[in-house]
This record gives sequence, structure tokens and C-alpha cells, in this order.
Amino acid sequence: MAEESFNKANDLIKDERYEEARGILETIRTRDTSQHYAILARLRIADTYFESELYEEAVVEYESFLDLYPHHKYASYAQFRLAECFFERIKTVDIGYSWAKRALHEFEQLQRRYPRNPYMDVIDNRIKECLNLLAEYEFYVGNFYYKKGSYNAAIGRFRGLVQNYPDANKVPEALYYTGLSYSELGQPGLAIDTLSNLIDKYPALEISNEAKKHLAASASLKISDSLK
Repeated sequence: MAEESFNKANDLIKDERYEEARGILETIRTRDTSQHYAILARLRIADTYFESELYEEAVVEYESFLDLYPHHKYASYAQFRLAECFFERIKTVDIGYSWAKRALHEFEQLQRRYPRNPYMDVIDNRIKECLNLLAEYEFYVGNFYYKKGSYNAAIGRFRGLVQNYPDANKVPEALYYTGLSYSELGQPGLAIDTLSNLIDKYPALEISNEAKKHLAASASLKISDSLK
């Protein structure tokens, strides 16, 4: 009986009739004395919420499953789906920071707790995307301060980005605007060091050419001032 009902619920999920499926699964969860299908029903209930994009409800169910059955053969699946609940809510840099941070945490949990999970390639890409988004958020805030003329605050954000997310796509831009911020603060030595570091590390990027132009302009200005 439980098996037949479980299969019917799965068919309903395939047809995207999630609420109907959930009703059947809830009955299995409470009445299956063997507990075999009750456990699977708990996981599939979480899936119905996930597929309906009701991520808060899905999180509760996946976390509950993992608390009760951390060593179940589908535990790595539950952990992956839990991480995806947060990843799927990342939309834009300005509002996606908290979701990216939580998703990163859950993907890293999956790597640590279930190192033989079948999602390794996907996880590596997801983690990279999360790190890039977190770096983009730091750049977003740093750039806001830079445009405001709050150069010390900008430097704090840009340097934090470089230190915490050294492989992120935004690192070259962070170095560039750190150098410009130092220049605006009247600290030419730090500006030169930062921009030179950018040029050395990323010689082929267009932003390195911009850094060279800035250094050349600063050098010309310095020579001009010395001749006055």
C-alpha cells in the first residue's frame, strides 16, 4: 500500500501537481509502519516545496531530514538540495549576498560531510559562482564608497575583496580602484605599489593598460611640478 501510494505521489510530482503529491506523502509519512517509505516520503515532501519554489518550507524539510537521518543513502542529496534552496534565490549582487553566503556554507558542508557525493563537479562550479558573487558584492560596496569620495572606506572593501576572494573575477578591478583611492588620498607610494602589482599580475588585461596610463600621467605631473 505504501509503495503504491509513494509511486503515485512521484507520478504527481512529475506532472507538477505538487500539492496533491504532498498530501499523499504526508499520509505515508504518518502511517507507514515499516518507516522505509515514511523516510522517503519526508524527503519527497521537501522536493515538492523545492520544485514549487517555496524555498523556506523546503529548507525546513531538508534540514529535518538531515537531522534525523544524517547517514542515510540520500543524505548527500538532501544536503545538495538544501544548498540549492539558497543558491536559487541569488538574483542580483545587491540583494543576493546573504543567499550566496549561506549557499556557500551549505555546499562546503556537503563537501566535508559527504566527500563521495555524486555532485562534485556541480558543487565546484556552484562554490566558484558563490565566491564570485560575494566578491562582486564587496566591489559593489567599495565602488559606492569610491564614487562618494569615501576613499578609506573604499580601500577597506577593495582590500578585503582581494584578501578573501583572491581568485575572483573582480580582483583586478579592486586593485585598480585601490590604487586610484590611494592616489586620491595623496599617498602616491601606495598607489604606485598597488597599480604596479595589478600590472605584474594581469599584464594582458585592459585595466592594466589603464593603470599604466595613470602611472605615466602621475609621473609626468610629478616631473612638471618639480620644474616649477
